[in-house]
Amino acid sequence: MQYYLQRSEGGYVGNCLLWWRKGGHGYTCDLKEAEVFDEGDTNFRQILTYEDGMKHKKYTAWEKNYIDSCASLFVDHQNLNLTLSGVDNGLLIAQKLDAPAETVRRGM
Repeated sequence: MQYYLQRSEGGYVGNCLLWWRKGGHGYTCDLKEAEVFDEGDTNFRQILTYEDGMKHKKYTAWEKNYIDSCASLFVDHQNLNLTLSGVDNGLLIAQKLDAPAETVRRGM
């Protein structure tokens, strides 16, 4: 069986869970960047059983197949070029997006 490791305490960014990043290079919300652990991996067991000085469990293991089935695609607004949005006074101008020439109300 395969697993992702979630950071238990403070393991969120907005509504997204934080996962152990590949190679132990911090954390990520993107499952494509998250490390996938095999059940028998000794490194996985060491990380999973790590406790901080307060005896708090730092990580939670989740079955990869379950998490993959719960995952959803999202768009990070920081990656958008707002000049390409085609928004003008609350209307989406379809022409700017190489779509049919009609204008449609935003959100419809």
